[in-house]
Amino acid sequence: MKNIQSLLSNGKLISLISTTIAILILIIFPSLTGSINNSVTSTFRTVGGSSSADTNIVIVGIDDNDIRRLGGWPIKRSYYAILLNYLSRYQPDKIGLEVFLSRRVSSLDIYDQLLLNEISKTKNVILASQLETISSSDIIFKSDSISYPSLRYVNDNVSTAHINYLTDDGIVIPLNVSVNHDTERAFAASLTNNQDASSNSEITINFSHSWESYKSFGLVEFLQLAESNDLLLHSLRGKTVLIGVVDPSIARNLSSYFDDQLPGVGLHAIATDNLNSGSFLNNNFRIASVFFFVLIVLGMCLIKFTGNIVVDNLILLTALYALSLVLFTLFKLQLNYAFFFLPLSFMIFAYIYNQFLAKDKLLSESIDEKAILQKALHSKESILAQLEKELDVSDSDSSVLEKINKLKSEIGDLKNAQRDEEVEEEGAINIEVKNFFGIIYQSSAMQKVVKMIEKVASQSATVLVLGESGSGKELVANAIHQLSIRKAEPFIAINCAALTETLLESELFGHVKGAFTNAVADKKGMFEAADKGTIFLDEIGETNETFQVKLLRVLQSGEVQKVGATNTIYVDTRIVAATNKNLKELVAEKKFREDLYYRLNVITIDLPPLRERKEDIPVLAAFFAKKEDSRLRISRAVMDQLEKIEWKGNVRELESVIKRAAIFAKTENRTIIKIGDLPESLTKIDKSNLESLILSSMREKQFSHTSINETGKELGGLSRIIVSENVRGIFFKHYFMNEFDFNKGVISMVGFNDDISISKMTTKGNTYINNISKDLEKLDTSEFEAIKIKFNSKYKNLPQKYHHYLDETIKHLLAD
Repeated sequence: MKNIQSLLSNGKLISLISTTIAILILIIFPSLTGSINNSVTSTFRTVGGSSSADTNIVIVGIDDNDIRRLGGWPIKRSYYAILLNYLSRYQPDKIGLEVFLSRRVSSLDIYDQLLLNEISKTKNVILASQLETISSSDIIFKSDSISYPSLRYVNDNVSTAHINYLTDDGIVIPLNVSVNHDTERAFAASLTNNQDASSNSEITINFSHSWESYKSFGLVEFLQLAESNDLLLHSLRGKTVLIGVVDPSIARNLSSYFDDQLPGVGLHAIATDNLNSGSFLNNNFRIASVFFFVLIVLGMCLIKFTGNIVVDNLILLTALYALSLVLFTLFKLQLNYAFFFLPLSFMIFAYIYNQFLAKDKLLSESIDEKAILQKALHSKESILAQLEKELDVSDSDSSVLEKINKLKSEIGDLKNAQRDEEVEEEGAINIEVKNFFGIIYQSSAMQKVVKMIEKVASQSATVLVLGESGSGKELVANAIHQLSIRKAEPFIAINCAALTETLLESELFGHVKGAFTNAVADKKGMFEAADKGTIFLDEIGETNETFQVKLLRVLQSGEVQKVGATNTIYVDTRIVAATNKNLKELVAEKKFREDLYYRLNVITIDLPPLRERKEDIPVLAAFFAKKEDSRLRISRAVMDQLEKIEWKGNVRELESVIKRAAIFAKTENRTIIKIGDLPESLTKIDKSNLESLILSSMREKQFSHTSINETGKELGGLSRIIVSENVRGIFFKHYFMNEFDFNKGVISMVGFNDDISISKMTTKGNTYINNISKDLEKLDTSEFEAIKIKFNSKYKNLPQKYHHYLDETIKHLLAD
């Protein structure tokens, strides 16, 4: 086992093994190689964009409309004869009929003869042939048999060319195939005039644009234009014309980066374009690139540049990608990209996994806080049992009684601390949790509120929501709107208490130009903006009488009068009002209009405060924690404490507390919110955890030389390393919390004015700081990330929750 762990800790060996595995996978599965190469090539096309199509290539496509208008498929060969007759008038350089004229298709001899006559007269027509399975030996392609078009069997002088292609890695067209002691040229090779390019044994198609970029005509469209001798067709002189089926239900379709459906005639048009311009892909260096990339990757296994394998590999990936992009774009050079992308990816994954194993190993070698607390608890319970036996023997021994009381207190603290390390089982908190348009609950009290909302939402009656601040009144209003027939219309919320009297009227009712200073234009009010929708008026009890009169008018007749206007406008707006005050008392005190109260109080929804529905606290807290970070959980001790709080600020206050606690937890890289993350004003229980246990013990022993060992024994036999590293972390925390004031940090850690303790802790603190400062002076860099890598040993045994404070301490010392 130790040998295996030793191997796993060897980063270079891990890199070599992962690289070798990746290379073997690519060799064993060539289809994967092709898939990766095609994916990389596609990204090149994204970066490089499309190129221009050859204007000397023209396509006559036969689509479903042509087939239907000409009597169905197959098209009578007389139409091909007519097409060739018309084409010959405009003197194209070459004509390629990509449609395979099979002997299996019944055809009248007179039509065949008619087509044959046109081909003989035109003399520049290439017909499509089909090869059976193609094999290759070195650079020679062979086929056992060939199917010629039917006209070739009538007249040997008919020119044919094969329309086959291979799809091993990209689209490859063999330009010359040996069959029956003869050689059959490729369709595109027979149509090109670039004989130098067509002398290759094969080409890999470079799909640098869509086949639809070429000038094209429909078959029927072309015949109609030719019949009227349209001037447009005179541009065909000296050009290459390809004729083929583009109907996807008949033609075999491929796909490319630029085309989801690429018919055969489009493929051969692009191939001809590639040959004309010499822009087909160059595969001559693919094998050599394999060796080149493998050597570079193997070199990366042995050499470090930045000290971080992930960074090194990402830099190399970027550099090789950029080089490949340049070679592909400028020289059409296609390399075997898979042999650097996959090995480097494997190497990065292996490194990350190895780091994970290293951390896991470190965690397994050190005792986590939960185990430490459990061990300390058992130790103290054993001591307590022994002392209780001693007390039975000597009832009057006050010293034993004092020790027992102290141990009971410490055991209570430890149990609290242990509960702070525990979380509810996944799903335990979420039993029957409901989310009703953002209202999170599981209590029967809130279920009644929801039922009430469902009853009244479909009506247009005014609703008055009563509830304390922060209890969720706006969520209730929004739920009413979302369940109503007005849900597609605006929902506008306004806090009446947040605006001055003048501004409130202007905001709600609008104003006309010149109504007051700075009223430079007419303004639409919120009532008008919410027409056909819902308006939520929060804190309605804070409004003055003038506003109340205008609001009463809206409720009675739907009429709104803008500030400074003489006329009124009509709005159809549902009003949901809310308040945290007792409106009946305000009416009695003449502070709220009685008629308005009765207009608003058509339907009342009482929203209970959070302290009256405490069963909702766990689900709300869990919801807010997940909202901050999906990994965050809440300890049982925290949940117990949350349920004890009165929550005068209701749900809003709870959300704020959880948001604050989440920040503290994430700062220490924890996924559990603990008691120490809550504000001190909300918790009265001892915030006992490993940190406080160690600190309390060290304070009792005045931070003496033997205090580390004694604290370890007291807490159940902890090792010296665990205690000393926690003390070091606690110091960095207090140093940071006191804004790097050394003396304040020491006093804060000691906790009281004791000269001996302060002196001992000052010595320890100076040692911690001086060790960092001396090591910083030895380095030739001021980059924090590079320094952190060099300082790996300083982080190795330090508990994770103190890493942040060590980071900040190093940054502070760098800045000095």
